[in-house]
Amino acid sequence: MNTMSRRFVILAVVTAATLSAPTECVHAQSVGSASQPLIVAAGTAEVLIPPTKASFSIGIHTTGAAASAASGDNARLSKVVTEALLAAGVRREELAGSRLNVGPRWMWDQPTRQQKRAGYEATNTVRVETDQLDKIGVYLDAALNAGATDVSDVSFSSKNSDAARHQALTEAVANARADAEAMARAGGGSLGELMLLSTEPTNMQPGIAVEEIVVTASRRRQETVSTDVTPSQIKVTARVVARWRFLPAAGPH
Repeated sequence: MNTMSRRFVILAVVTAATLSAPTECVHAQSVGSASQPLIVAAGTAEVLIPPTKASFSIGIHTTGAAASAASGDNARLSKVVTEALLAAGVRREELAGSRLNVGPRWMWDQPTRQQKRAGYEATNTVRVETDQLDKIGVYLDAALNAGATDVSDVSFSSKNSDAARHQALTEAVANARADAEAMARAGGGSLGELMLLSTEPTNMQPGIAVEEIVVTASRRRQETVSTDVTPSQIKVTARVVARWRFLPAAGPH
């Protein structure tokens, strides 16, 4: 074999799927004019951690013939809902804020075939952020029984997400290197020095994907069944791309 016949590049991308169901996809391309053979591999890993914080919003909706009537009723009802939350165990500092919107309420008038103002509506949204995860269902029931009209999805987060991401990155790099070494052996050589190592964004945040629990809070006051909210684990995902030199096996000259 002459010297020119050994001048090639193995260029491959391997996507290592999550730890629970690993898969890979490899493709190769020869580039005879390249000065240095390379191996490129991507690795993905995920780590599951328990949540430490939950957040959700409570809506209070009222209507009235005038804007002042709608907003006044809303203020009184919002106070009742807030007092019910505090009585249920919500700490005052866990009430992260509220937002009030007041505007006209429109209805379709069939005889004139036009929108017609039918009064005003006011909506107050109260944000709750709590670390008392075992009481979320109690809080939802207290707010709805006090007159709240709707509750948003409940999202979970963790104060340990940074440490979990670092662990996921470490495992992702190990997965990428294992694939790169396997490709190097299959190509008749070995892995050389690391040329590049970088992260890539995942579905939600760069390197992090958070699973959220959806809570349907369409409870009526007369219902006696309490809301049960079970926090799910948070999935922290990291994906990396790395590039190594490919060292062909020494052949006879």
